[in-house]
Amino acid sequence: MSLPQRIVNLDPLGTSAAEEPVRIVAQHVFDTLVVRDIDSGEYQPSVATKWETSSAGTTWSFTLRDDVKFHDDTELTATDVQASLERLVEVGGPFAALWATLDHVTATSDTTVDITTKGPLGTVLANVALLSIAPAAGMAQEGFFNKPIGSGPFKVVRYEPDSELELEANDNYWGSKAGVKTLIFRDIPELAARVTALVTGEIDFTYRLPPDQAKTLQENDSIEIVTSPSYRYYFIWMNASREPYTDKRVRQAMIYALDIDTMVETLLSGVAERMDAPIPSTVFGYAPQTPYAYDPEKAKSLLAEAGYPNGFETNMIWNPGSDPQDREIAQALFSYWNAIGVKVEDRQQERAKWLEDLLALNWDLDFQGNTVTTGDADFTLRRLYLSSANRTGYANPELDKLLQDAAATVDQQERKELYARVCKHLWDEAVGIYPFQQIFNFAYQKRLRGFKPSPSVPLLTTVTVEE
Repeated sequence: MSLPQRIVNLDPLGTSAAEEPVRIVAQHVFDTLVVRDIDSGEYQPSVATKWETSSAGTTWSFTLRDDVKFHDDTELTATDVQASLERLVEVGGPFAALWATLDHVTATSDTTVDITTKGPLGTVLANVALLSIAPAAGMAQEGFFNKPIGSGPFKVVRYEPDSELELEANDNYWGSKAGVKTLIFRDIPELAARVTALVTGEIDFTYRLPPDQAKTLQENDSIEIVTSPSYRYYFIWMNASREPYTDKRVRQAMIYALDIDTMVETLLSGVAERMDAPIPSTVFGYAPQTPYAYDPEKAKSLLAEAGYPNGFETNMIWNPGSDPQDREIAQALFSYWNAIGVKVEDRQQERAKWLEDLLALNWDLDFQGNTVTTGDADFTLRRLYLSSANRTGYANPELDKLLQDAAATVDQQERKELYARVCKHLWDEAVGIYPFQQIFNFAYQKRLRGFKPSPSVPLLTTVTVEE
């Protein structure tokens, strides 16, 4: 198979843990305490057979299977779970923020681990569904994650950065065995070459293709294409710490200027749909809002009210090639805003520079794709929109309280109600522009059977290949 992006490393607990290719590899090589069922959205046992919370909701106790072994035949115990979570927090990567209220984690026996937080945390199950479990002893060794040992359905045989990763089925896996003996991830960065490799049979699987390529492949009798709504979406942030975006009317004008339905139809047909909330409809906590109409005259009127009757000049940072049609979308955005008098400087950037400027708030507008990796609203909403996060320049104590309350309760219905209020606040205040949620397309050779599409990242443990 070949992924849309390079596999930057094999460390699911480190600074690149949220990168999509790293997550894909991790779910094939490592186990987690629980897994999220694709169909129901409920959390199911994995390495943990059961769990319970204390009356105060601050301690979660997980009971582990006693028959799980790592690829080197050593037993997986609660000590490994403890060490994995501690390393994730210590390294301070993208998932560390999920555990900001962690007090301590303790292996109380070989098969029991307690996770204690400073207050109730309603996202514990979502968080541990992302916690890859690695051997405590192995993680302490230099270079361990160059060829890591997990306990998952596949084990790492060979890793050549920017070239290939070869996995081999784990015949001693405690769960359902993999359907193929070997799984090879081949780095093919150019889209055309990746599609050609699929057609010729050099690879059997790829995904997230642009509309034109997907349409062409649908006419190929040897290729199957299936789609799934996803956790991934596009957004545009407006730096609310900089004029003119300190004014809500300006932020709203920028939305009214966009013909989002036409962009979906002409640029993203089959690979995206219009959003009506700050998070995709697939995510826990989603609450639909009233879409902004395409109304350039209203946009001009709002700009005039805000003191910009002739528009203004601004800039937009973005990293080309990160998502399907992003270049075409950017050009469309510039055109629509230009029509209301807003002249946008195009600041395309390499990923490292873009990320540096993004975190430093060195921008007026930021356009990007994002994934709600856990499938839970907290992952995106609290992480990005708390005043203390300072990701958009927008700060509001009322919003902060809603976000903190939603994270703190273990009552999932109450969390839904709170996130509905968060969604409305972000939407009405035009904290960002949320135009499209992606529809993932998965393209594969028809000889590959048993693939089940997911709103998250593709899992190939169930597939078989006909000879």
